[in-house]
Amino acid sequence: MNKTLEIINDLEKERKERNISRESIEFISIICGILKPKNILEIGTFNGYSALWLSSYSNKVISLEKDERSVILANDNLRKAGCKNVEIIHGDAVEVLKKLDIKFDIVLIDAMKSQYKKYLEYSLMLLNKNGLIFIDNTISHKEHLDDFFEYLMHSDLYYKELNLGKGLMLITKNDKENL
Repeated sequence: MNKTLEIINDLEKERKERNISRESIEFISIICGILKPKNILEIGTFNGYSALWLSSYSNKVISLEKDERSVILANDNLRKAGCKNVEIIHGDAVEVLKKLDIKFDIVLIDAMKSQYKKYLEYSLMLLNKNGLIFIDNTISHKEHLDDFFEYLMHSDLYYKELNLGKGLMLITKNDKENL
């Protein structure tokens, strides 16, 4: 068994509420396996569970985390797994997003729910053409996402809420040329 999978399974045995559901990350992994993304952005690291999953499908994963204890925990799990293609950036995600100058094929947003609209706005600027954004907890935390859903309804984005985990949403830019 490879070391990354071993650490993922250890984290699964000790599952924490803040981790994305296994069902959701497996779905995202299937999509990543098909699309073969070069760069993935993760907003919200916690213990590195989803970053470990994503690392198997991408050249580079950049994960943003505000909480210093989570950064230490995630880096420890990544080190134990021998994972070298994940970079965790410690800081406020909105501020970090403003400064990033790299494009991403996949974005996973699973952080402070009150900031989802801002995360989405900045992620869209960093998304490659035909890139995908996944948003976790869109059903379980719907009451905290009013401005996010309002933004979506008035945008020209294509989005679909999937009944996976606690609600997983898939968003992509609407490419009118291909309709």
